[in-house]
Amino acid sequence: MTQSLSAKAEHINGLLNNIEALVQSKKADEAMPIMDTLNIELKSWCESDTPPNAQELETIQAAINTISKQAIAAKNESSKAIIKQKKSGKAISAYKSV
Repeated sequence: MTQSLSAKAEHINGLLNNIEALVQSKKADEAMPIMDTLNIELKSWCESDTPPNAQELETIQAAINTISKQAIAAKNESSKAIIKQKKSGKAISAYKSV
């Protein structure tokens, strides 16, 4: 791997790490600008004279899949909490009306 590829791979990895940190801290909404930058950087790298090799792309894909799984799990937790809160609200309302 040449020096520029290594620097590009490190930059992409840094973006992925930033996105993952936001997802883990329940601030996934703030990741959109970083995801836009990631898309631009990946497209640029793939269209460059020295595109990533298959192993680099597989590593990036694995990281993206891991982050996606974490985001989906967090979304599911939030949905469950909202449903539980609504049920509790209904129960309280029913109790108050008695």
